[in-house]
Amino acid sequence: MKLILAFVLISTMVLPAFAENYYYFEDHKLSAPPEFCMIEFTDPKLPGAEDRLYQITIDAIEEWENKLVRYTGEKQGWDFTYKIISQERYDNFFSQDICDVTIYYEREPTSEDEISTAGHTFAMFGFADITIFYLEPVWIYQGEIEIINGQEYEIADISHFKNSLDPYNDETIKHEIGHALGLDHYPAKLSEITELNGIYTAPSIMTLSENDYLVDRMEITEYDIRSLVNLYGEDGINEFENWWWVNYLIIVIVIIIIIYFIFKKFRKKGTIFPKQNSEMTKQCKVCNRIITAYGVNEVCNTCLKKNNWGV
Repeated sequence: MKLILAFVLISTMVLPAFAENYYYFEDHKLSAPPEFCMIEFTDPKLPGAEDRLYQITIDAIEEWENKLVRYTGEKQGWDFTYKIISQERYDNFFSQDICDVTIYYEREPTSEDEISTAGHTFAMFGFADITIFYLEPVWIYQGEIEIINGQEYEIADISHFKNSLDPYNDETIKHEIGHALGLDHYPAKLSEITELNGIYTAPSIMTLSENDYLVDRMEITEYDIRSLVNLYGEDGINEFENWWWVNYLIIVIVIIIIIYFIFKKFRKKGTIFPKQNSEMTKQCKVCNRIITAYGVNEVCNTCLKKNNWGV
């Protein structure tokens, strides 16, 4: 018994030590598998940019979905859908479109606060807006050198943007979709950045730390998939399946209440289920009251006795 108790105590101490840390948005979690809406745009200065970005976005959505399905074996809970719609259709109040995640495409940032960002996401209460800045930035080196892990790296800032697509748009879109799904930035350590054939890869598509500029490529990793599974569960984003009966219950209750008040209203008027059957009633001429075979009207007792009607 003591041996079993000791094993339990050791287990409770060891397991948390190996538990992974996950990073989520505090006020954002989807309530159902999302529908992604790509807002149509045109770029006369860069023909073909539209179709290329739509395809990159579709590929990113499908990669997230496919990796989640393969990891969990669950399809319905990770059933992501997408479509391309116009801004006018999206703004139409009577539109039947449901856009859980809306994706906008802009050439470059317009504010100083966003100058070094390739995209951003605003997510809250189950909805998210993504903006992708798709032009390729031109970096200018300031001559500052930083030594990390024995290697020298030059510090650079963005000076302007080329009239061409950023070759890292696919990473940016995957990263921002991760935010839309509920993931926050992952503060990767230098030791977590792996190298293969001279290519440095981040441990997460959500990597954002003081070392992220050392990374050559970012991909959706198994850690990212585990993060979402930890957030939503093995069955995926399917809370609506657990609450569908509540909606139906509310509808049934409302219908019952409506029927009750309608019945009560017309019952008083005698138009539904009248209390008296015309063949079983007689008119009390003295008091002008209806006398039925169901009971005695006390006011008309004299009429009953006088006419020997009885009940």
